Amino acid sequence: MSPLPTASRGSDILSLYMKPENKMVAAVVVLGVVIATAAAVVINWPHWRQKAKEQHQESILRGMTPDKAIALCGHPVLDETQSNQPTVTRRLVIRNDYALAVELDFAASTAEPQKWRLTEIQDPSGEIKYQTPASQIGVLPCLDTKPASKSAQKPQ
Repeated sequence: MSPLPTASRGSDILSLYMKPENKMVAAVVVLGVVIATAAAVVINWPHWRQKAKEQHQESILRGMTPDKAIALCGHPVLDETQSNQPTVTRRLVIRNDYALAVELDFAASTAEPQKWRLTEIQDPSGEIKYQTPASQIGVLPCLDTKPASKSAQKPQ
């Protein structure tokens, strides 16, 4: 009587119970699954990378404050604060790498004036409004603190 197969002898289990042609079929199936998985990763990689970039940009803008914008992008050309109950607004005009003026508008509640939120990024004339995170970071790349982005920037 032959010994019963054990879990520690997994390859022996296959050799005992599978015919050579079944082993070949199993190998082709496993290889097909591996190739399909690799193809899915390769096909979806640009989408995943773009999605990660968008989430990164949204995160930057969500946490942006006037002081952080000044620290990242340098001294603004214009810095105005207005207090109209129940909100405080702050308008910064900063020159980007191409010497174009870019306006950042922030608002805070008078009850919590330290909790700024970025409300808009636009051309100071108001004619051009940058509405997507990609266009907002694109027009003022100094807002992105990622090292890869900073190395491509010119000193201000």
